[in-house]
Amino acid sequence: MGTGGKIAIGCGIALVVGVLGVVGVVIGGAYWAKSKVESVQAEQKQIEDLKTRANESAFETPADGLVQEAQIVRFIAVRKAVYDVYSKNEAFIESMKDDKKKEANFSDVRKMFSVVNEVRLAQAKGQAEHRMSDSEYSFLVGQIYKSSWAAHVADQTGGKTITEATDEANRKAIEQMKEASERASKQSPGMKDALDKQVGALEEHADEAHEAAVAADVPPQNVALFRKYEADLKKYAMSGLELIGL
Repeated sequence: MGTGGKIAIGCGIALVVGVLGVVGVVIGGAYWAKSKVESVQAEQKQIEDLKTRANESAFETPADGLVQEAQIVRFIAVRKAVYDVYSKNEAFIESMKDDKKKEANFSDVRKMFSVVNEVRLAQAKGQAEHRMSDSEYSFLVGQIYKSSWAAHVADQTGGKTITEATDEANRKAIEQMKEASERASKQSPGMKDALDKQVGALEEHADEAHEAAVAADVPPQNVALFRKYEADLKKYAMSGLELIGL
């Protein structure tokens, strides 16, 4: 066989090998994608089943907002289970919050999807194990956040509640504005009228602020529980959970 024939056969073999290689990649990719989809579906089913188990535990939000110590202990146990997963991916989750990162690439999206599912699965397992429904979990998140703020206000104001501190601050502001108005009445009637309007605006604002403060206040027992378990609650706070809707 001539040299030209050998070259032609060699090129033909190379072409066949190349085609087979491409076909192998396509088929292999298809199997990988199919396997990945099935894995995700199985994981979603597991999360749903665990959530169903957790939500079998009845919970009714207490009218007084009072948190029981046993609830805090169970909540910390659930958060610790989540933290064990979250902490391994914290740097990545926090990087997704960075304003300098204008847009995520495909690799970021794929990893975030994987991380979110892993964290959701850990939380679902924790809630099911400790018999904590979604409604109870949400209630505790809200009360703990409010208790944290109430404790901070108390530390800054000598033990006052949010309502007490808010009312006192507004009362002082109104008194100072009234004193300024009185002083202005001896010098400039026009300025007094303007200051009187400011007093009225402050009084209106004070009413609105009072209502908001009442809504933000928590029972003193909740603040006491927060202080008792503050170290663990802060350790397992995981601010990045907000980014992934948890």
